[in-house]
Amino acid sequence: MTLSFTTHWRDELPDFYTSLLPTPLDNARLIWRNAPLAQQLGVPDALFAPENGAGVWGGEALLPGMSPLAQVYSGHQFGAWAGQLGDGRGILLGEQQLADGRRYDWHLKGAGLTPYSRMGDGRAVL
Repeated sequence: MTLSFTTHWRDELPDFYTSLLPTPLDNARLIWRNAPLAQQLGVPDALFAPENGAGVWGGEALLPGMSPLAQVYSGHQFGAWAGQLGDGRGILLGEQQLADGRRYDWHLKGAGLTPYSRMGDGRAVL
């Protein structure tokens, strides 16, 4: 199975994102994977190979068709209107389109600073 990514957010909601690349981590490595989910999504084993480092999973590489962006939105926080909010440390790498039409977002948390970061370094503890 070939991974196929769409640009739904870019095409349908052009005012609700900023294009940007993730900021890779130094010496990142993959320590765990969800094998059943990877199989369901058709993710090739090569993407998890140790010689590839953290690869896509660490913000070091993109797959063909990925077009990363940070989403902007607004809403309430803690019972009060907060105005403009957004992905302050997360980046949508791409939207995978499966053969049956379902879409799955590949979203990298702790991907670095975005235009919507308020404080901190754009990283997240998992």
